[in-house]
Amino acid sequence: MLSYLGPNEELQAVSSPAKLAPQPMSPSITWPEISTGMAISWLWAGKWLVLLCIILGALAGYGFGNFSKAKFTVGSQIFIDPTNLRVMNDDIYASNNQLDMQIYDVESKLRILTSANVLNSVIDALHLDQDPEFGDTKSPDAQSGRLDALRSLEKHVLAKREENSFVVNLDVWSQSAPKALEIANSIITNFQDELVKAQADGAGRAATELTGRLDALKSEVSKADEAVQQFKREHNILSSSGELVSSIVANQTNTQLVDAQARVIRARSRYQELSTGSPDNRLDSASIESQTMTALRTQYAAAKRELDAQSAVFGARHPRISAMRPQLDAIQAQITAEQNRILTAARSELAQAEAALMAQQNQANTMKSVVFGDNDALVQLRQLEREAESKSTIYQAFMARAKEIAERQQINTTNVRVISPPTIPKTRSYPPRTLYLTAGGMFGGFVLGCMAAMILGLAMLIFRQSGEERRA
Repeated sequence: MLSYLGPNEELQAVSSPAKLAPQPMSPSITWPEISTGMAISWLWAGKWLVLLCIILGALAGYGFGNFSKAKFTVGSQIFIDPTNLRVMNDDIYASNNQLDMQIYDVESKLRILTSANVLNSVIDALHLDQDPEFGDTKSPDAQSGRLDALRSLEKHVLAKREENSFVVNLDVWSQSAPKALEIANSIITNFQDELVKAQADGAGRAATELTGRLDALKSEVSKADEAVQQFKREHNILSSSGELVSSIVANQTNTQLVDAQARVIRARSRYQELSTGSPDNRLDSASIESQTMTALRTQYAAAKRELDAQSAVFGARHPRISAMRPQLDAIQAQITAEQNRILTAARSELAQAEAALMAQQNQANTMKSVVFGDNDALVQLRQLEREAESKSTIYQAFMARAKEIAERQQINTTNVRVISPPTIPKTRSYPPRTLYLTAGGMFGGFVLGCMAAMILGLAMLIFRQSGEERRA
């Protein structure tokens, strides 16, 4: 120790021997330096402890693998297409082409896959409320048993959508592989049935609402049609082939008026021809009108030619000539009488034509006022008819739509496909295989045994050094 002091301090230490007495030190634990050889020696010394830990770890792994409750997981992949099958041009369920809305639709159907409705249907189909794995079979309350089975089944089911896809992974585990497969198939079947039922219920509600509205619409259509007919009766409005009868009659009256005017013109022209002009012209006109006049004129011309011939032969005073003159005068009288008859007939025909023309003009004036009145009423009638037609159109559209939706209720348009059906797993999913557990237990026991041997050796070394320091 003196070699580590200075010269002055050395002299002071020699002159003051009392100061050189050792001072008591406070007890402290000093950590020894550990070498690799020491660690190996400790491990070799605790080799039986390490071996014991390995054996215990192997037994623990083997026992856990054989005696713990096994879990068998059945996996399936379901493709949920957000666009339903299109069977109608104007389906009540419209498809959205936006990606965000499609993802929301798939996520919503994913919630339906694990919803209480689907799981309750599975419980009813497989009687899981009576299965000890899922429910309390000794519970006296059936509702409580179903609720326990539902909560337990929710823990056995896991559904998750794969990222950037419309594929959903469904995992179902159970203590029995066939039971897990049966539950997975039942979940998929009831999920598809739930989607179909949801669509059918929506279509049924729409059809019911439309059908309920049809009664009110039918009553409104009947009232509108009755209002139209009542208005026609009150205003004496008749129609034929979509046209007012008054308009048809007015058109016919105008046609008859034109015909009457033409008849008056013809009758007046005929009467003027028969009553004016030279006698020969009047006779020619009468001959045109009457065959009798033509025959009489022919007979008169023949008698006149014979009289002129006899007069040239026998002379004007001959008795034969005197006998033929009365015959010629009689024919002339007949011609005059026929001419007067034809003239009278022409005058009568002219009077009748003028009277008919007057009657037609009066009727035309009357029909004109009737048509004007009907046209004024027709404005209101058309408004009533438009209202009745619009209500009838709405009623027919609602009725056709109700029938269409009622038929749509029977059609399944969901686009859900199982692209990877569930199959029975070959091995359990939990716990791992017994071989792996045994190997893991052995490794864990080895690590724990080594740690215990190292700790025990270190503790003995520290205890030994502490004893030596106290003795020193």
